[in-house]
Amino acid sequence: MLGQGCGKTVLARGPCAEVTRCSCGHIHLAMGPVTIRVEEDVLRAIGMTLAEALQQLGEREDSPVETADPALTSSGWKQ
Repeated sequence: MLGQGCGKTVLARGPCAEVTRCSCGHIHLAMGPVTIRVEEDVLRAIGMTLAEALQQLGEREDSPVETADPALTSSGWKQ
């Protein structure tokens, strides 16, 4: 039926991505024009993989990553 879509709840929102949970249970990871629909366990696995990559990047650099946008530093996300 037209207009009978799933309701979404925002779980997290940052300057580059948004994660929402659909009322049907799927998780939507939106990054710019691309949205990936995954199950919760897949999202957790993606998060662990990204955390490992960030750790590896941190170990290879002598100084913290400098970004043009201070909202992207460890102080938090720009909402």
